[in-house]
Parts: sequence; structure tokens; C-alpha cells
Amino acid sequence: MSTDNTSPFLPKASRINNMTAGADELIIWLADIAKNGLTTLYNQPHEFWDSITKRMVDAQLSGLSNRLKYIRNAISEEDEEYIIDTISELYLLAKSIRKIEAFSEEEQITFLKAGGYNITKKQLAKAGGIQDEWLVLGVVNGEEDKIKYRRTWIQGAKSKFMGQILDYAWGKNEFMQNWQAGMTFTGDMRVYPGAYKLRVMVENHAHSGHLFNSYAAYPDLEAFLKAYTMAIASNPVLFRFPVCLKEVSVQVANQQIFIVDNQLNSLLCKCSEDAKWGLVSASAGHKIQIFGEWDGSLFLPLSLICQERFIHLKS
Repeated sequence: MSTDNTSPFLPKASRINNMTAGADELIIWLADIAKNGLTTLYNQPHEFWDSITKRMVDAQLSGLSNRLKYIRNAISEEDEEYIIDTISELYLLAKSIRKIEAFSEEEQITFLKAGGYNITKKQLAKAGGIQDEWLVLGVVNGEEDKIKYRRTWIQGAKSKFMGQILDYAWGKNEFMQNWQAGMTFTGDMRVYPGAYKLRVMVENHAHSGHLFNSYAAYPDLEAFLKAYTMAIASNPVLFRFPVCLKEVSVQVANQQIFIVDNQLNSLLCKCSEDAKWGLVSASAGHKIQIFGEWDGSLFLPLSLICQERFIHLKS
């Protein structure tokens, strides 16, 4: 059983105990799925899914509850590869939360955050900060269960630190800040603790209005994959990794879009039909710099720089 800790960033022992108990329950549930086979999931009623997701919410494991919802949605689309991958990720995360005290403080924070624990602004005031001019590289908007979310990716002009601003808005409410890809601002960032630091909170900022025509970027796909491997080693539940690449081209093969470096290594892109041809048109056959999210198998392009011109891509 957990005992109260002295870390300013970890939850109280009662919260950790509740989360570990919920993780225990999910491990048993996943073991039953593995025993009975994935095919049994395809004919389950809504109550089957509602029961386990509610139990995860009761255990303060909203992160696990959300991933269970993703599996339910994938069932209707018969996306077996995604289902297997997500179940594997769930099992890894539940096992990590179950034995949370075996990890370092930063690893504990990482797994508990992935499970659903949120560090408050008051707690974050004790975290380290970075002052810089920031470039907004890309923005992803979405909505789940009537909650709008927005991932804003930024890069420090001097520090080269890559960070993610994560915003939520409930119902008809709008986001407090209007981050737009291509804008620049000066400001202080508080960096959320964790095994691989990405998420930040803006403490104060002022628009600088500077134009930028380059990213701090990996020279090729080999360098990017090496960095990604190191990041995953630090944080095995890192679901999205920011990627800046330079000197790459956009190529089309079998109606699919690939990012290709000078060594002819390639990344398969995840694009809507409009975004796909928008990317091809924007690059216009030139070598480009490109920014996007890597989910471990597919690359989501969010912006590019072609002939010193910044172009925002619709996700």
C-alpha cells in the first residue's frame, strides 16, 4: 500500500491506492479478453463497455477509460490492428500503475498522468521554466464527449525546446488563447515534470510578430528515429512525438503520401483526402522542411516551410 510522499507533483496516497486498485481490475479484465479471444469483443452490448469504462472513472483512471472507448469505436470499424495495439498499450500502462512504487519519481508522474492524474497550476509553479521566443509549429483540434481539445506544438528559438500546450474547453466555451500555426510570441513556459518532458503551460506571453523561415530539425529519418527510440525508452506511454525534418520531399505512391529524405528512407503520412493533396500542392516538388506528429506508425503533417515560406496544413 502506498504511503504519503513528499513530492510536490505526486498525488496523495489515497488517490494512488484507488488508481492501483483500478489498474488491478483492468488487468484481470484484459486477461479475460486475451483468454476468450478478440472475436468476443465484436458482439458485446453497450453495457459491457459502459461497465468497465465507468469502473475506470470511479478509480480516477480517466486516461484508461478513454482508451477503452477508442477500442469500442475501433470495434465498429473492424480495425483489428489498432485494437491489438491499444489493448497492448492499456495492459502496459495498467501494469505500470499497479507497481508504481517500483519506478523513479519522474516515471511515476509519467504513468499516473497517462492514467488520468492531472498536475494543478499550483503544483506546476514549483516546476522549472524556460524563457524564450516561441514558434507555433502546428495546431491539432478535436472533440471527445462534448469536450473540445487542442494540441499546440511550439519550439523555442534559442532553447530549441519542443513543447506541447494542451487546452480544453467544455460545451460551448471557447479556448482562452487563440494559438495559430505560424505565429511567434515571447513568454515563460512552465514544464510539466515527467520522464520525457513535452507538456508546458504558458505563464505569460506577448506576441512578437516575427516571421520565421526554418525549424530546428532532424537532418534525416535515421536521426529522428534514434531520438524517438530514446524518448520511448524514457516514456513507453508516449503516444505522440513531435517531428521536425529538413531536406525532405513529398512523394505519392498507390494513392498514399510519403515523406522521403535524401537517403530515400520514408515515412507514411496520415492525411485526410483534402490534406493529402494540399500537402502535395504546397511542396510543389521542392525540398522542404516539415513538422508533424508521429504516433509510432504514421506521420501526421501539420506545417511545412517551402522556399522560406511557412505553410499551415489542415490536419
